[in-house]
Amino acid sequence: MHRRERFIRGYYGIVENMIRPLAIRGVTPNNVSLLSLALSFIAALLYGTGYFFTGGLLLLLSGFTDTLDGTIARITGLSSRFGALLDSTLDRYAEFLVFAGLLIHFRDDWTCYAVIAALMGSIMVSYVKARAESLGSTKVIGLMQRPERLVLLALGSLLNTPLGTYFPEHPACIMKATLVILALLSNITAIHRLMAEKRDLSREK
Repeated sequence: MHRRERFIRGYYGIVENMIRPLAIRGVTPNNVSLLSLALSFIAALLYGTGYFFTGGLLLLLSGFTDTLDGTIARITGLSSRFGALLDSTLDRYAEFLVFAGLLIHFRDDWTCYAVIAALMGSIMVSYVKARAESLGSTKVIGLMQRPERLVLLALGSLLNTPLGTYFPEHPACIMKATLVILALLSNITAIHRLMAEKRDLSREK
């Protein structure tokens, strides 16, 4: 088994034991999905006003919450195709909200272009996967999937405050560097996925 898959299975095993009491008390997967979206909205507001550290904390909490809905669905037997669609849809809204907050903050700075490129790459990574699956592919490849994008952005947000003190003339330099890296890696991942799917779908003819 791939190392990443082992880690994910172990993580969800721990999460299931933690949240089973909540599931028993009637918390539904859709409740959790909406809570995750609300946390992302608050993170977006914090990013928009320049509170990167607190925004990063809320972003991590939102990401953690987002991992709970599927587990609750399995525990309660409330798993459904619409629930999966709702979860994916709210994930896209959540991601857009966070980038919108960053775009508002950096609207008068060159970094706004990095934010736009990062948003574009994030959308295309998800789109290529969804479209390929609709054509019959089941492969998921690439570095910057949604969890990796979330962790990278949150990490840059958390590190910006302590490390930014070393660059008093450019206090947001760590955040800016993070957005540039995210823009590059997410778009590279989207192109990588597209090329891989081209090979796979061509062999199916």
